Amino acid sequence: MAFTPVTRSWPGKRAVMFVHGIGDASNGGAGAFPVDQFRAAMGAQAAEFAIYSFNYDFINDWAATKTQFGAGIAALKDALKIKFGGDAVADTISEYCGDVLWPVLNGDIRLAVRDAFVAQLIQIHLDGGEAALDRGDDPLEYEVSIIAHSLGCFHTYEVLWAIATNPQYQLRPASDNFRLRTAILMASPVQLIRTVARGISALVPDQTTLATLGNPLGLPAQTVGAKATTVARRFVSITGSQDPVGGHLLGKLQPWGYMALDGQDSVINTQMLGTTDPGAALAAALSGGGAAGAAGAGLRAQDPHSWTAYIERNAAKLLQVLA
Repeated sequence: MAFTPVTRSWPGKRAVMFVHGIGDASNGGAGAFPVDQFRAAMGAQAAEFAIYSFNYDFINDWAATKTQFGAGIAALKDALKIKFGGDAVADTISEYCGDVLWPVLNGDIRLAVRDAFVAQLIQIHLDGGEAALDRGDDPLEYEVSIIAHSLGCFHTYEVLWAIATNPQYQLRPASDNFRLRTAILMASPVQLIRTVARGISALVPDQTTLATLGNPLGLPAQTVGAKATTVARRFVSITGSQDPVGGHLLGKLQPWGYMALDGQDSVINTQMLGTTDPGAALAAALSGGGAAGAAGAGLRAQDPHSWTAYIERNAAKLLQVLA
């Protein structure tokens, strides 16, 4: 199915694009994105934003394609199990994270998402420019931000490097004067993918197209001479202390899984899974809620990877960096 970028009128001088992770937009509807939570977080400022949602489920054979990579997915999950300790909880985590990471095994899907993502960014840039010209404003005053979650962070990272270094898109920060106001990556698996993909490198195609596997792992930027200009003026990483996709396990940061880019604004939310058995609570949350007893009497384990919870918990931060 061909991808058609969405166009919108800008009510003010700001736009934000939401980029979903696996499962976040599975129903394809507007409710799949945490737009209501975003508006609540921004308060009166929300009316100033043009809001876009990038849904890469236009790849309508996504689930069917996944089944073609059984051996690779099994190897990926085995690598994750080893990294997360190899116990019963690690089995659950590897199943969950495997659904987030598997597209790294398919070069065609990665590139299809990248091309659609760039097309949508170009359209947003055009929409902002048109609004500025209609009002007699300076187009450089009209700014775009991105809020990505889970696998969407991986696609965002790849796209930001692509537009920073490829002149055909005409979105380079130095040469083309295109810079995002803010890029916010919530529960980013970029470092997790980097570690695991290197562990199963023989199964990962088109590695030269993966910025995530390049050196060094850093803020997407265009370098002209000795000066590097980042694509985003602010690059914010938000994750939780119990979120394995964001590089944590039972309250402990895992350096091999946590994205720590030099120059990023790092936020790590303290998350509570339960008091009876945190390991069981995590497994229950990642598998869809599980037994109430895993999180304590009368409680259900809360999903530490929830996108809406990240938006709600970090409302003040969003207001600070986006408004």
